[in-house]
Amino acid sequence: MIRILITGNSGQLGKSLIDIKPDNCEIITPNKNELDLYNSKQCKNIIYEIKPDWLINCAAFTNVDEAETKKDFTMKINAYAPNTFAKSIKEQGGRLIQISSDYVFDGHKRNLPYKVNEKRNPLNTYGYSKFKAEESILNILEGTKKGIIIRTSWLISPYGKNFVLTMLRLFNQKKTIQVVADQIGCPTSTLGLSELCWRIVNLKNQDLIFENNKNGVLHWSDEGQTSWFELAKTIRDLSQEIGLLKKNIELIPVKSCDYKIKAKRPFYSVLDCEDTKNIFNISGVYWKKNLKDILQKILLNKNSHNL
Repeated sequence: MIRILITGNSGQLGKSLIDIKPDNCEIITPNKNELDLYNSKQCKNIIYEIKPDWLINCAAFTNVDEAETKKDFTMKINAYAPNTFAKSIKEQGGRLIQISSDYVFDGHKRNLPYKVNEKRNPLNTYGYSKFKAEESILNILEGTKKGIIIRTSWLISPYGKNFVLTMLRLFNQKKTIQVVADQIGCPTSTLGLSELCWRIVNLKNQDLIFENNKNGVLHWSDEGQTSWFELAKTIRDLSQEIGLLKKNIELIPVKSCDYKIKAKRPFYSVLDCEDTKNIFNISGVYWKKNLKDILQKILLNKNSHNL
């Protein structure tokens, strides 16, 4: 059995990982009392006590705007905890999968998806905290082939807090909703991302990940690209199509500069996932298909979401 420690098991990615776990994996999922990411001693001790073959670090403070007023907290959770994990794994053994973000990029490229080795230049505290986590892991585990970083974007799922569930709740509360239309990225189903994580864990030749990119950085998102406005519009239209939404909602596109938010976002943060597809001989799924599957799952459990 492969021993897997998963942090952030109550979040949408953690729940998805647990949902589709392989039979050959034993999963340990500490709660917040058993592992406080704010406590570096606990972060170190859990690696020494459990001795995992793999740590999949899904835990993060992901409220991008709130991070601007909670900078110390954000850095401790998103940057310092991964630093401690990397040091402990280097000393104790095992491997690390760190979930990172498209927000490590500034979005100035426009129209050309970001490759794994491009310059990082985060615009906000959340992105900076993810950048510093990457930097620590790359420095600490350099040359060991023990650290793998997966950058992903716009996570969506039937669980937890994400744009899909937020929009569905707003649809029930309002008749008109303003949505930013000039930020371009790509949604990512947590189930698809979870499948990639389990492929990594079960990959017999881990060297394949480091052949073209010695740092072990991968990109993963669904296929295609869209704006937050077009994503919201598709959520509305598909929800009406499957009977999840019974009324009409007017969506109004707005520019980022006209929308009051604390944190700056990249205008373009699409990730180039070709290397990942080639390594694992897989193809991505178009984001609208994954979105419809997620909405179908939400419909089946509509009451539990208070929709």
